[in-house]
Amino acid sequence: MSQGRHARSRYFVTAEMPRLLLERARTEPPRVLADLGAGEGATLYALERAGLVGEKIYAVDLSRSSLALAEGLSRKVVPILSDVARVDEIPSGSVDAVTSSQVIEHLPDDRALAREIARLLRPGGWFYVSTLLRGPRAWWFRRGPLGWQVDPTHVREYSTEEAFAEALSHPDLELEAIESRPLRFPVADPALRLAAAAHLVAPEKLTTVYERSRTAAKLRDALQVRVPGYDWVDAVGRKVAAA
Repeated sequence: MSQGRHARSRYFVTAEMPRLLLERARTEPPRVLADLGAGEGATLYALERAGLVGEKIYAVDLSRSSLALAEGLSRKVVPILSDVARVDEIPSGSVDAVTSSQVIEHLPDDRALAREIARLLRPGGWFYVSTLLRGPRAWWFRRGPLGWQVDPTHVREYSTEEAFAEALSHPDLELEAIESRPLRFPVADPALRLAAAAHLVAPEKLTTVYERSRTAAKLRDALQVRVPGYDWVDAVGRKVAAA
């Protein structure tokens, strides 16, 4: 791992993963996975820790520093600096599964994600996508284009499961399940970032602190607040096999 990038880390990785993703990956472990908008590797890390990825993980992101962190999580990771709407480095029909967590809400054209998922997947391959639902009274302390919102870089936040499902519609893709649940914010996260800034926690250990400290992990689970009006929503499906 290169020096200096840990201080820029904004996220944490854990072995936990959403139920829909865990069940699908356990049923059909991919030999080759593409993680679109991989960030610092939270999704691929959880799958790799569970032993659910066979040979290769394409980590696709627009941030070099985030990719550097993701690459350090597994020797299977192949980092690709690219827009997720078109990843020319990955051949069509060459991956067994595609994951994309909390990415579609950032895209100028949200339909582009489904098109690229359909291109990348082999026939019968599966996909997992997550985002947020914004209710009529949704609020958080950051100001963005949608008002007071969880992340000011979101260009959209879907209002219903149906609207999210519509964004994922594509003639070559079949949506099989969709779930939503209240979004909760772990208060321990900013506390640990402040501790790292004050040199109470080593910055190079911040990303994986919950994996290394059972006490920190329990604290994170115990201290969570409901984000008003927001839900986490995720979906799984597959590419329709050729007739």
